Amino acid sequence: MSKTMMTLDAGRIVSEAESEVAARYKLNDIFCQAWLSHAITAATRHGIPDIVGNKPLSADEIARAKNLDASAVYRVMRALAANGIFTEVEGRVFHHSEASRLLRSDHPNSWSGMAKMWNHPSCLQSWMHFADCLTDGRSGVEHAFGKTLYEHLGEDPAATQAFSDAMISNSQHVSKALAREFPFENYKAVIDLAGGVGTLIVAILAAQPHLRGAIYEIADLRDAATEYVQKAGLTDRAEIVVGTFIESVPENYDLYLVKNSLWNWGDDNCSKILRNVRTAIGSNIDGRFVIIEYVIDDENASWNTLYDLQILNLPGGRARTLNEYSGLLLDAGFEIERVQHVEDQTLVIAKPI
Repeated sequence: MSKTMMTLDAGRIVSEAESEVAARYKLNDIFCQAWLSHAITAATRHGIPDIVGNKPLSADEIARAKNLDASAVYRVMRALAANGIFTEVEGRVFHHSEASRLLRSDHPNSWSGMAKMWNHPSCLQSWMHFADCLTDGRSGVEHAFGKTLYEHLGEDPAATQAFSDAMISNSQHVSKALAREFPFENYKAVIDLAGGVGTLIVAILAAQPHLRGAIYEIADLRDAATEYVQKAGLTDRAEIVVGTFIESVPENYDLYLVKNSLWNWGDDNCSKILRNVRTAIGSNIDGRFVIIEYVIDDENASWNTLYDLQILNLPGGRARTLNEYSGLLLDAGFEIERVQHVEDQTLVIAKPI
């Protein structure tokens, strides 16, 4: 009779004959990742990634610099380092990993805004009501606060700031990649619909000096977008146009972009937006519309299907498959010309028909 193979993996017995035990470990590890995200948020809120520079610091030094409890700081830093966020060396000393460096507020592609937003009280309270989403399809935000995400943000300046910082944080690196990899040389004027403060347009215009561009946003973001464009030194080629794409879309551009925004809306409003873009393009057969989003592919990847749950929980919209976008585009007077991938974004390039 052969012996069952048993190994010790990081303090846990793994047995070939006990698949249920391995399944239990898997479930346990999934919930542990939620705790890890809170540790990342806590370290970021206290500015720990900013003080761990080129010189490694001990947990005691970090605690003294931030007036924190040394024992708690070490336990958090140990857990982060064990999961690839920071690196621990002898003497309870920590230095940056590639991941922790992105949490610095001064990093050009800083992810600190996202780290703070995911565990913002507004998000956490919404997740506490996520089970209610399954009863009626409404967002966790609506169940938690009795209003939509954007209505809630309009009444909570701190939540609005956290949300805005997160969107900038998540867009910095991929916007630069998009500016390099999409064939912008074929166009003269580009507009980013629901373009926030202008992260994408600024990256595009900085990399493509022949272009003029516009940020299309609500009036509440006009000042922030104006400031962002001014800091980039692009006021001669970039303008801020106020409006909402649910109601109308400006004309006289040959390239229309919408990035990580359509999934905030249900199919009815999404169809309105697409039809408004088609109206704006009009008879310009060379005009193009590009949807830039996390698109769910045929394999139902774990990461983008989980993002879809976040979209259900916060704005109450939905991530879509390529076939779903194809149907919505066709109804609005577009057809998909091609699909391009840049980092984790799928670009659906549509032409008017």
